[in-house]
Amino acid sequence: MSAPSCTRQGCYYQARYDSDTTMLSLSRMADHPVRPDSVMPSPSKHGIPGPKAQSTRQSAHPSTCLVLRLLALVVMLLLACAVAAEVVHLRLVVYDGDQGLRVLREVVREFERAHPGISVSLENVPYGSYFQKLLAQYAANVAPDVAMMDFVNFQKLARRKAILPLNPFFDQTPGFDIHEYYRPIVEAHSLRGQLYVLPRDIAPIGLIYYNKKMFDEAGLPYPDGSWTWDFEPRPQLREKCFTWTMQHLTKRDARGRIVHWGFTPGWMTAFADLCTFSTGGRYADDNESARRVLYDDPKVIRAYQFVADCALKYHWMPTPTEITSVMQSNASQLFLSGKVAMFQSGIWEVPRFREVLRPGEEGFFEWDITLAPAFKDGTRAAPTGGSGYSIMSSTRHPREAWLLVKWMAGEPGMVAMARAGLAQPAIRRLAIREPWIPGPNTPLEQRYPANRIATDKAVPYVVFPPTSDKWPEVSSYVASEIERIFNGTSTAEEALRRGTARAQARLDALLREERLPKLDWWWGGALCVGLLGVAIGWVYWPERGHRLTRREKADNRAGYLLISPWIIGMVVFTAGPMVLSLLMSLSDWDIIQPAKWRGLQNYTEAFGADPRFWITLRVSAVYTLVSVPLGIIGSLMLALLLNTKVRGMPLYRTCFYLPALASTVASALIWRRIFQPEGGLLNLLIYGADGKGNFLGLATLLSPFSSDGQPVNWLGNEHLALPALIIMSLWGVGGGMVILLAGLQGIPEFYYEAATLDGAGWWARFRAITLPLLSPSLFFTLVTGVIGSFQVFTQAFVMTGGGPNDATRFYMLHLYEQAFGSLRMGYASALAWVLFVVILGFTLLQFQLNRIVYYEAGGR
Repeated sequence: MSAPSCTRQGCYYQARYDSDTTMLSLSRMADHPVRPDSVMPSPSKHGIPGPKAQSTRQSAHPSTCLVLRLLALVVMLLLACAVAAEVVHLRLVVYDGDQGLRVLREVVREFERAHPGISVSLENVPYGSYFQKLLAQYAANVAPDVAMMDFVNFQKLARRKAILPLNPFFDQTPGFDIHEYYRPIVEAHSLRGQLYVLPRDIAPIGLIYYNKKMFDEAGLPYPDGSWTWDFEPRPQLREKCFTWTMQHLTKRDARGRIVHWGFTPGWMTAFADLCTFSTGGRYADDNESARRVLYDDPKVIRAYQFVADCALKYHWMPTPTEITSVMQSNASQLFLSGKVAMFQSGIWEVPRFREVLRPGEEGFFEWDITLAPAFKDGTRAAPTGGSGYSIMSSTRHPREAWLLVKWMAGEPGMVAMARAGLAQPAIRRLAIREPWIPGPNTPLEQRYPANRIATDKAVPYVVFPPTSDKWPEVSSYVASEIERIFNGTSTAEEALRRGTARAQARLDALLREERLPKLDWWWGGALCVGLLGVAIGWVYWPERGHRLTRREKADNRAGYLLISPWIIGMVVFTAGPMVLSLLMSLSDWDIIQPAKWRGLQNYTEAFGADPRFWITLRVSAVYTLVSVPLGIIGSLMLALLLNTKVRGMPLYRTCFYLPALASTVASALIWRRIFQPEGGLLNLLIYGADGKGNFLGLATLLSPFSSDGQPVNWLGNEHLALPALIIMSLWGVGGGMVILLAGLQGIPEFYYEAATLDGAGWWARFRAITLPLLSPSLFFTLVTGVIGSFQVFTQAFVMTGGGPNDATRFYMLHLYEQAFGSLRMGYASALAWVLFVVILGFTLLQFQLNRIVYYEAGGR
């Protein structure tokens, strides 16, 4: 692939990237730099009279002067365009937060000042959708030049040749030494001996933040990192036993309620990873190319059960539900508010802690960090994070992109992030000195934590989870089971063995798919054309044998000509994509790599091998069977209420209809606040401001779903999450209300007058007149409601993410995750066709109700 020539620091270069050898050959095309002052020629040098010369030429014709001026303007514009074309424009996309983005902007500006021939556009994308968008941009050939990357997802792009190996670049860069970087983070971003991500930072999660005030109150010395842990407390070791320390720092009041906990991890699996790795457990047989899932290893099972017991049995740690109930946020808030004595996480928490815990201000307490404990046999291991930068293979400027990567993941970028306290440098010599390590000139507020050298000491013990591109999808089958462990609905052994079996089956299927034959698109195209031909033939089959007159033929031609825009749009934008999706449903395709023929295996996998298929179908069916009737009843009641003649009725109708027009995402965000366990409007109504209320007996009714008398966590409880979304669905009854209101206003008034004269009451009039004449509108609302409810996606995506325990994993959410999360467009297409058949079946079943629907023009 040949890259266009460009100018950098006054010289022209041509960069050629050989995809087979992944080598760069650079050739100098010109030896003379372009001087800035030579770009804009002076008028006298080009024969264009200056202002003084023009004033002396009284005989010059005005039109001649105008022409000369226009020519001068054109020349200057052309020269300006030539200069602008010499500047190389690069796009850099990252997923850092606001604090990191502010630092990166300054680093980019410094890079541009050091490289005048290169301009950089910095873009930020939230981490949750970052890699999906990056792959979509690469497939659409609009990918950035340089992208931030992590070890969890880089293989998705590396195996699809979307990012370039970096070895050829740094091998030809004088003075660059990859051995300066921490070895574990380099190995984690390598595939088949090639480095694809130049590390920017490493983030050991084997750090324990501790509140010195709580240690002083408990009479314990501050930890120095030499402690160990065991599955049972060891009182004889006192503070040298982490388990005993965790137990000893947990305080209760006279009524036995927790005042503060001894410990909490940033997230539950962080502590589970620490316990698993330090006891020798691992999750896969090979991090780079996993072939076997090991979550059912007895070491892993015991570690996860111990973590669950610490929270659910011993109450040394808060449960996930308690974290959201107490602080409505996350575990770090518990530490900042003095609700826990110790907190496990990475160093990225420091900037936020510094903002909240300011020396001399209210709420400040002394704090520091230390190494997480080793196991009782001395084995020390903990999980870690880390990130870096990659060069997209679609870039037209690989040499300049490498310069940017080397700058951002080199000393300039690392020092800037270290000065802000955001990231531990991936180059060790930068991680053991200022500004990362506090020194005598470090401002007081930046001296916390004082023991930051612990970040360097933690690196030799980091353990990376599997980096295989298949692992995120495979491990998701275990993740839902892990939720059951931590909420107490399943033991670790039951959940992990069940999850491992499902994950292993999925991994085996993915490995078999690597051997599938390639899809022949010629045969596929012929199949698409054949299916379209069958559809057209089916439409015209009833017209066979009909002889048309010349006038009828002319009328038909005119009619087809008039509707041709619709026909073309139907074929190109509806029928064509439908047929293509049907072909895709028979393949294994990610839209980047060549498609593979899979036949009907996508459908057999859905019905027989995918454990979430039936779960998602059941969730969608339950939601439909409950929400649609409730929605119709609510719409009908509103329509009857708003069909009365009172003053200001148009305003009332508008107010009730407005929620149906609101953005679904905005509505979901509003309802997420309403369903909050603490401070949420719904729980405030049920439990009151003091938490002791019992509105309409609802608190008693919900008591089985709450713990320790706390308000229920609607979206965090697997038994209440789906009912919560059903309650939310009533927010949009205004849409159905408008349809039914139109139907009510179409009923002639004299029917009611005649029934009233006959002595019929309101119920008799409603049953004998309103319902029959309103049945067409009710039928329409029913059909469209069922179709819409089976396609619910946004509410669960924004509010619950499908959890907890797949309780709100709607069918469309599962389809979306397969298409854009796992890049299985073929399987997602098969799921879409299954949904099409399901909705078609329900619609045909509903059309059997036509026999009881009253149509005024033709009766029933």
